[in-house]
This record gives sequence, structure tokens and C-alpha cells, in this order.
Amino acid sequence: VKSGSRLSKVSEIYILLAELELSVNKDPHKALEALDKAKKMGCTQMAYYYTRRAEAHWQMGEYQKALQCFESSVAAEPCAFYRSNLAFALSEMDDERAVSLWKEVLEEEPENGLAHTYLGFEAAKSADRDKALLMAKRADKSASLARDFVAVGRLYHELGEFQTVVERYLEAMKLGYDQGWLCAGIADCYLSMGQVALARKYLKRALKYSPDDEYVKEIQRDYEEKSAK
Repeated sequence: VKSGSRLSKVSEIYILLAELELSVNKDPHKALEALDKAKKMGCTQMAYYYTRRAEAHWQMGEYQKALQCFESSVAAEPCAFYRSNLAFALSEMDDERAVSLWKEVLEEEPENGLAHTYLGFEAAKSADRDKALLMAKRADKSASLARDFVAVGRLYHELGEFQTVVERYLEAMKLGYDQGWLCAGIADCYLSMGQVALARKYLKRALKYSPDDEYVKEIQRDYEEKSAK
């Protein structure tokens, strides 16, 4: 029993190493290597293991493999957290099934902000602005993490509520979310509102933090086009 317990603890270390490779080093290949070792060491947290594996495949652009891993995580532990991850992935591929999963999440956690946010996106796709705005307001009430503010900010952006987007992105910034991406998003909003000076201020920050990011470059091109007019 002691040997099994020790192996399990070692496997947990490899999973944490994989998470570090994904979040800090952005190296999904090394993350997968660490996860393979975790499994050999008798990993018992299979839902968490499959989630990290899915994230690695997603970073590599292997979306079908990622989807299969998210499916496996839900099969291992069918709770709202893992259903949310699967629903998020499906939102890029299968709208109908994604909506069904987000509704299941809300049945388990009625205040789940991400579920409200992504149901809002689905409503926006269907041109139901009133419902999308209602979902955004519900998501706002439960937002507490950086990713919550980013997600609901993106929904408000879809609805053209640019000042509200700026406010939500600034909240996410306080909580440590990617500075370059957020500053670019804020610059984009100010451009949309015709406030070029403020757009320039945040674009400079975005270029400082993430000069090679494609999204930052895209906003820079938009700024140059609009400021030249």
C-alpha cells in the first residue's frame, strides 16, 4: 500500500509539471511527456489527467484529440467543472451539443457564470440580443475570477457594449490575466468608440507585453488604418 501511495504522489508531481509546461512554458509536447509518466506511475486523478491532456492537444491544434480527452474527463468525473471544459471545446465545433451541456451545468450550478456567458454567445449567434444581454448580466453577478471577467467581456464585445468590455477587462487585469491580450482588447474597444488617444495608450502597453502576439498585431494594423483617416 505504501508503494502504491508513493507512486500516486509521484504521478501527481508529473501532472503538476505538465500544468507548468502548459501555462508557463507553453510547451504542450513536454506536457504530454510528463502526463505519460504520470499515467505510468499510477495516476488516480483521471479526470484532471485527461483535462491537462486535452489542453496540451488544444495548444497543438489537435482539436479532435482534445475533444476526446475532454470527453474522457467527463466520463471519469461527470461534474459541472469537467462538463464546462467539454462544453467550451464543443462551442467551437458543435453548437447544439454545447448548449445542451451548458444547460446541464446550470442545473447543477445555477449561478455558473461561464455557462450563462456561453449560452449568451449562442443567443448572440441566433441574433437574440435581448437574451444574450440577459445572460451577460447573469454572468456578471457571479464573476470573480480573471477568466470570468474575460469571458463575459468577450460576450459584451459581441454585443457592441464596448465601455462595459473595458471595465471587465480592467477587472481581469487586476487579477493577473495576460496583460498583452487584455490591453489589445481594450485598445480595440476604444478604437470602436472613436477614442483614438486611449486606443494608442493601451496599444503601446500591449506591444510592450506581447509584441509578437498575432492578436496584438491585428489591433495595431486596425489602429494604423483608423488613425490614418
